[in-house]
Order: sequence, then C-alpha cells, then structure tokens
Amino acid sequence: MTEYMIETQGLSKRFGDLMAVNGLNIKVKPGTIHGFIGPNGAGKSTTMKMLIGALHPTEGGGTIKGHPIGSLEARSVMGFSAEHPHFYENMNAYDYLVYIGKVSGLPGQKAGERSLELLKWLELEDFTNKKVGGFSAGMRQKLSLAQAMIHEPELLILDEPTANLDPAGRLTIIKKLRELCKQRKMTVFISSHILSELEKMVDEVTIISHGKVVTESGIKALESKYAGNEYLLKTSDSEKVMKALRGRKFVHKVWKDEDETIHIVSAGDEMNFKRGVAKVVASSNAALDAFGVASSDLEQVFMKLVGESEQKMEKAKGGFHFTLPFLHRKKGEKK
Repeated sequence: MTEYMIETQGLSKRFGDLMAVNGLNIKVKPGTIHGFIGPNGAGKSTTMKMLIGALHPTEGGGTIKGHPIGSLEARSVMGFSAEHPHFYENMNAYDYLVYIGKVSGLPGQKAGERSLELLKWLELEDFTNKKVGGFSAGMRQKLSLAQAMIHEPELLILDEPTANLDPAGRLTIIKKLRELCKQRKMTVFISSHILSELEKMVDEVTIISHGKVVTESGIKALESKYAGNEYLLKTSDSEKVMKALRGRKFVHKVWKDEDETIHIVSAGDEMNFKRGVAKVVASSNAALDAFGVASSDLEQVFMKLVGESEQKMEKAKGGFHFTLPFLHRKKGEKK
C-alpha cells in the first residue's frame, strides 16, 4: 500500500515571468480529508490542475497513489470537481451522469444505477430528468460532485465545492464528505474560502502563499500551536473565581462568556500561572471542572501565518503592504 495518496516533490509552475507555484512539497494520507488553502493568487487552482493532469509542471512532480501525476493510472483513481463546472446544457442530469460514467469505463447498466444512486444521495432525484441548463448554481455544484464520484474514485479533488450552495446545502456536502471518508475510506483534497466550515471537516491542512507552502499540519495540532497564552477555565462558581482572578500578577486579562466559561490571558511564566489559577479556584471553594489552553480557529491561524509570509515578501522587496483579498466569515457567525 502506498504511504501517501498525494505526494509532490518541488512541484512548480511558471507562466512567463510569473512563478505561480514554487516548489510545493505536499503529502496527503489515504482516507483523510485534507484542506488546501491560501489567498487569491496563491497557486491553489494551478496546483490542482497539475495534480489532475490538466497542466504540466515546469519543474518537479508528484504522484497519485504512487503513479506519476498526469498518467492514466493516476487519473483513473481520482475524481475532480471544479469551482465553476461546465456541462452539456441540453442534457438532463441522469443522461449526463450516465454519459460521464461510460466515458469513465463503467458498463451502461452500472452507469445508470450509479447515476440514480448519486442523484438521490445529493438530493437531486426530483431533477433527474431536468435539463442541466436550467439548474441553479448550487444544483450545478452538486451535479459536479456527482460526476466526480460516478466511477467511485479513491481520491476526490474538490475546488470550492460549497461555493455556490446555501447554508443548508453546504452542511449537507460537509456531512456527505465525512461519510465518504469514514464509510468508504475515500481521500478528499479540498480547497475552500469558507474556513469556518472547512475546519469542521478536515483532518489536516496545507496553507500556501505566493506559490509556497507556509505550513502543513494536523488541524487540531495547528490550532493548538497558535492558540497563544489564552486559557479556558470552567468551575462550579465562575463569577466568584473570575472576581478573585482580577488584579493577580499572573493574569493579564480575564473575562467570562455566555456559557460561564472563564477566559484568561496569562502574564509571565506558564508554570506560575497554572499554580496561581489552581490556588485561586481552591481558595474560592469552587470545583474545577475544566482547565486548558484555548484553541485558535483556522481563520485566526491563517491570518497569522499568511500575514507573516506577506511581511517577509514585502520586506524582501523593500516595502510593506498586507491584504487578505478573500477571507470572510458568514454574517452573524461567532467563533
């Protein structure tokens, strides 16, 4: 068994004077959901096009389940869904999927059965005989996912698969992708701008900026690493404990949220801080329910790492200008 489903070594792509992808080394384990994120123009789509064989690398290369990228063997084990999918507009959803299934090597009967299965699975069965030309953007996105899965690939490469879906549709896709990995041991390599949703589904993440890898890590380890000096404390008497913590030398800042969890930003030595908190809880005659480092979310980590990358690039050019052109969180969302 191949150790990695996707592995690249120095993968690079140049367009004239522009180095769009610059020496990427990526490793994606089988049976995982691996997030692939970066600002606009970072090289995400170009990388995905090289992985599926639509573009040839300028330098370096990679493998899909041990097969060279672009080879027939590599293409046979993957399915791809683009951010802006294109279809034969006059075909209905069923006929289109059957056609793609046959092109992918499925016998006619199997292609038909698989098409009906996927249309039902993605909640498109009511549109089985409707022409694709009349589909909404969200329906087209679901149909694109169906065509990527028609031949039951071991690897799915998805470029913004939830971009055109409403909140309910996005949650459905997130749930479906989790099912694929858990039940069918499928590997998913996914790019998304909606980081608050991406972090709910991925096991590992690769962040790129200016065509280079900024970091590659397990999602929980990454968020914990960049949590900083904020801690979460739960006790049987949050109000009393919080008041007792205020003004202590080892506490920089303290507040309480709506679910009675105390947030503490430490000041100084970690060991003295932990001992101090324990003493305050004990002297307050409160029971200690939970105490630990607060996790950073993926968006916060992204902002920090890409911000640092941008600063290094601008300093090398002799100036500084930092923008993140795409990041957004859905209106009213709290983290």
